Amino acid sequence: MDSLNGTQRHLVLLRDYEGYSYKEIGQMTGLTESQVKVYLFRARNFLKEKIGSISDII
Repeated sequence: MDSLNGTQRHLVLLRDYEGYSYKEIGQMTGLTESQVKVYLFRARNFLKEKIGSISDII
C-alpha cells in the first residue's frame, strides 16, 4: 500500500476496507464515480503486479 500514491491509497482504503460505494467515495473526494473506478482499477492492478499471485506467496 505504501507504494501507491496518496489518492489511490485513500480510495482503496475507502472502498475495500471501509466499504463505501463508488458514489459515496465520489461525494467525499469530489471525484466522479468514473474517476473513482479508474483510480481503483489502476491501483489494484499495480498492487497485483507488485505482490504477484497468491500462489507465489503461499
